Amino acid sequence: MSKIIEMIDDFRFNQEILGRKPKYIESCMYRLKMFKDFLETLEVFEVEDVKPIHVKKFIKERQNLGRENNRTINNTLSTMRVFFNYLVEEEFIGEFENPIRKIKNLKEDNKVIVTFNDDEVSRIINGIKEDTYSNIRDKLILIFLFDTGVRVSELCDIKQSEVSTRHILIHGKGSKQRLVYISRIMRKYMRLYEKARNERFKNKQPDEIEDYYFLDQSAMRLSRSRINTILRENCIRAKVRKDVRCSPHDCRHYFAQKQLRNGIDVYSLSRLLGHYDTQITSKYLRGMEQDDILYLGRVHSPLRDVHVKRNKTQK
Repeated sequence: MSKIIEMIDDFRFNQEILGRKPKYIESCMYRLKMFKDFLETLEVFEVEDVKPIHVKKFIKERQNLGRENNRTINNTLSTMRVFFNYLVEEEFIGEFENPIRKIKNLKEDNKVIVTFNDDEVSRIINGIKEDTYSNIRDKLILIFLFDTGVRVSELCDIKQSEVSTRHILIHGKGSKQRLVYISRIMRKYMRLYEKARNERFKNKQPDEIEDYYFLDQSAMRLSRSRINTILRENCIRAKVRKDVRCSPHDCRHYFAQKQLRNGIDVYSLSRLLGHYDTQITSKYLRGMEQDDILYLGRVHSPLRDVHVKRNKTQK
């Protein structure tokens, strides 16, 4: 028999070997500990004794607590699937003994995503002066977020060596890597920023400058909280609608919906966003107006490039 707590430790060790990010591992451990603590209240301590009914009772308890919505509970179920699939692969339990094998996700609310419009994005970006290192850096950060759709954590982790002439290497979720393009407007402000950065830290030794692309005033990696603040402050100045949360993830929503309006297909968009499948990407369609959908349908009509000849009826 295998103790659940020991298997969780074993799972953590394996995730570290696979090179998973510390934040991802800690999130997994937090969710698995919740499940372990619940099982202990049922006096279940070995993985072989965990049954589907225990998983269902755990879901019900999370619902009864009222502190988590269905999406949050589904995220926990996702972690549990990874955990029990690992136990199956390592042959601690059999495939048909996997207690979560037939457990389905809860239905999530299809909320319409309200994000920035073009005028707001223009006011946010153009309202920043280009007179100091911080201002130039902040302007480029906002251009990055709106023009590439990268996650804020991905932006923070960009290193100097991962920036080339035409694209940037991004380290996404689950240790997945992808490339994002560098547009002309991005390249313009990247050159401006790199010049300002070199001037800002010209008196520092190389070992005093961290090898990240975006640096704070002390030549250290820029934090997520600082980027959140940069965006929020500029949203307030630009008088963005209250319906928009003004988080970096809203920049990602803007990017996705603008790409869709410009005619990109969902599969290509999923690649740019770093999604595992197109079902995740398709949620961005919900935030688009019906007129936008109809317009895309007309522009990309299957018969758009097909010559249809009219055959007149002869009398």
